[in-house]
Order: sequence, then C-alpha cells, then structure tokens
Amino acid sequence: MTFLKPISASAILAAILCATTAQADVTAEQVWKDWVDYATQMGQTISAESSDKQGDTLVVTNVKMASEMPEVSSEGTIAEVRLKEMGDGTVEITMSNEIPFHVKATPAEGKPSDMTMKFTQTDMTVLASGTPEAMDYTFNSPEMALSMDEMKAEGDTAPVKMQLTFKGNSGTYHTEKAAGRTMAYDMKSDTLDVALAGADPEGKGTFNLTGTMAGLTGNGTMAMPEGADFKDMNAALGKGAAMKGDFAYTSGTYKIESTGTDGAFTADTTGAEGKLHFAMSKDGIEYGGEAGQGTIAVSGASLPFPVEMSVAQTAFNMAMPVTKSDAPAPGALMVKLVDLKVSDALWNMVDPQTKLPRDPATLIIDLSGAIRPLIDLFDPKQAEALAAGGPSTSPFEISEAKINQLQIKAVGAELNGTGAVTFDNTATPPKPVGAIDLTLTGANKLMDNLVAAGLVPEDQIMGARMMLGLFAVPTGDDAMASKIEFKDDGGIYANGQRIQ
Repeated sequence: MTFLKPISASAILAAILCATTAQADVTAEQVWKDWVDYATQMGQTISAESSDKQGDTLVVTNVKMASEMPEVSSEGTIAEVRLKEMGDGTVEITMSNEIPFHVKATPAEGKPSDMTMKFTQTDMTVLASGTPEAMDYTFNSPEMALSMDEMKAEGDTAPVKMQLTFKGNSGTYHTEKAAGRTMAYDMKSDTLDVALAGADPEGKGTFNLTGTMAGLTGNGTMAMPEGADFKDMNAALGKGAAMKGDFAYTSGTYKIESTGTDGAFTADTTGAEGKLHFAMSKDGIEYGGEAGQGTIAVSGASLPFPVEMSVAQTAFNMAMPVTKSDAPAPGALMVKLVDLKVSDALWNMVDPQTKLPRDPATLIIDLSGAIRPLIDLFDPKQAEALAAGGPSTSPFEISEAKINQLQIKAVGAELNGTGAVTFDNTATPPKPVGAIDLTLTGANKLMDNLVAAGLVPEDQIMGARMMLGLFAVPTGDDAMASKIEFKDDGGIYANGQRIQ
C-alpha cells in the first residue's frame, strides 16, 4: 500500500521528534521554526492557525501538515502542540491525543481512493536536549495507534476498516545540522496488534484479519543534504540523500476468517523471530529479510480436509544500482525456503500409495552480478521514455552473473549448482561466456516412484531419462553431474559436447 507511506505513524513521529530545540537560552519559537524547516525538507508544508507564548510554553494550534507526492497526497491536523522550556536546557513536547488526516491516492494504474485515517497516542512525551546543531530526543508512549475509519474507491464507500496498535513504545533520536541534516534513531515497541476487517459491497462475504507481533525493534540513519527535495527522489539521491534501517521482531501470530458463497474459511499462522532491512542511496537500493520457524493451518468449507504446513526458515534479499552510469555496479537476488513440510492429508491427495518420499523440501536461489542502469530509475520522465521503446526494452545492462548457490531438494531428489558468466553486450543478443556446474542425485529413483505412483506414464519417463543422458554424466549411485559451458565461439556445450 504505497499510498500509506507519506503519512505513516513513523513519519508523523519523525516530523514531531526531529524538531531541534536548544540549550537553556533557546526559545520555543526557535524549536517550532526548526520543526517547520525539517518538514519542508521532507516535502511537507506546515501552517498553524496561531502561535502563542504562555509563560515558559509555546502553544501552537491547528497545525496543518500537507504532502504532495506523485500519485499520492495527504493532509492532517494537530489541534495543539505544546513546547515547554524546562529551564535546564531541555524542552518537553506534548500534543493532542488524536491526529486526523486524509490520504488521496490517484495511481497511474488502478482505481483512485480516498482514506480517512487517524493517529492516536496515550500520554506521549518527547524530551529534547543537546545543542541547536546536535540534538537528542527521548520519547515514551504507552500506546500509539493508526486507524483507517473510512475508505472510498472511485467515490463509493468501501466497507474496509484497519487498526494498528503499538504498545509499550520508547526510543531515541539524534539529529545533527551540517550541510543539511543527518538523523539516527533507535526505537522499540513491546507489541503490535493488527486488525483488518472488510466486506463485499454486495453482501456476498466478509473478511477479518487479527494478529500480534511481539518484541519489535528498529534502528537506522538518514542523511538529507542541503537543498535536497524528497519530492524528487532522483535529484535528492544525486545530492547525497541516503537512508538505511534494520527492523526485527521476536514472534508473530495471525488469524484470518472469511465467509463467502463457498462457505467459511479460516487460516491460523504462527512465526518465530524475523528481521527486515533496507538501504537506499545514489549507490543503489537494497531490501531483504528473514524469518524463523513458521506454521500455517487452513480449513474451510471448500476444502476437503484441513491443511497444515510448516517451514524452518524463509529469507529474501534484493540489491541493485538505481543511478544511470557508464560502469556496472553490484547487484544481487536471493530467495530461500528451507525445510517446507506439508501435512499427510495433502500428500495423500497426490500420492495415496505413499510411493514418494515425504521429506521436507528446500529451495535456495542465490544470485549476484554486475548491472549497469541505462536510466535513473527514480526519474519518471526517463522511465516513461524507456517504456515507449516497447515491453522488451530493459532499464539494465547485465555484464556479469553468478550463481552463488542453487539448491532444489524435494521428493528424494536434489539439484545443486554454481557458476558464473560474463556478457558481451556489443553482440545482439548479448553473448554469455562462462560455465555452470550442476549435480543431481536421486533422479532415477524419483522417476521410478512417479511411475509407481501412477503420476507419470512410463513412456514420458523414458524421454526424461534420454534427456538426462544427453546433458549429464554419471558420477555415482543415482548421481549425475553436468558442466554447461558458454564459449567465445557462441556455442553452448554440455560436458564438452556442443548442444547449440
């Protein structure tokens, strides 16, 4: 849901917490001005109905925050912000417990939508200290929540509601001014409760999701150079804007309940610890995560029996350059699914005679290489110009590709591989040069089992055995190996024999 990004709970907190206060002789007016400056640099506009100094406290009323981004706009109001000079070089910031805001999304593809949302907090306090150039903030709030009270799609009200509730919240922020602004944060929440409910507008079904995550932590940094405007991300990155973050949780559980024309449906999931990370700068973007042991149990009127699955580990990672360049830069893609198990009830549907081994399945694909962007990926005009060239036009030129690990293990067979190739991009199509080494075990036994289970006819298995004989050589008991080479002459060879 990209339309939530500009006005998320964390963004509201960042805008509030990063107002620079000062020593004992710095006024609350200066704090307020710095808050406005920070929000402006983040692409927002801020205005207030009144600003009144009442003793040691600056009271700002009807603070309006607005943001205009491509395809998304948002506007919110804080009824009152109080900035109190404590007399010891610190400033305490408090605000209204409820902050309503509105988000309007007009995507280039898809339906426009309007959302009425609300950020609420209980007894949140922010204490700022330090100097005007280097400030530290400590915040605490027993409870914070983000809710969507109403959603309209193409003008019609959609029966969808959402509530995110963070409990036991605390954290620190550090911000410095030097040729712009840098910020570092470290925060945690004891729990996050999620509730999402919806219904079919024609009354044909309902949907309800509830869940809890525990032990949430997050830390990261952000650099905003002088003159950088986050409305133009490509230009901001070119000026040196950068951000990175790491987030983690200790456990999570979710429950989905729905009704429809096919009857009721229920899914329960549990998960162990997990992590997420991201980084973005002119050098590239990276996004990834991993999770430990997880289970899911599904049942419903449309299913002949309950289905249960578990997995020991899941992970993914993606990294690539984003800035147009004459030289390639590193890129990577990784997907991991380790020890996937499914219940016997599901196995029995395909293999009632238990001819196939029911060992856990594993899929690991770990790739890296060198990529040269042909455009600035965050420049909409360059992206539109590239798209005008047709669907086959790529924004990248790949000069190197490497298989760090390939593992596919299931039903008694296992395929492993490594390899590396370079590409001559002066040729059309680009010419690969390099080699891939593959090993395969258990393939013959698997084919025998498929025939015994009645899943594949014998004549088709014979064809598969012949193909294996062309591309692989025996190395042991039901073990094979293959070396696929891409040579300078443009040929493709399998174990020394030219196949193309």
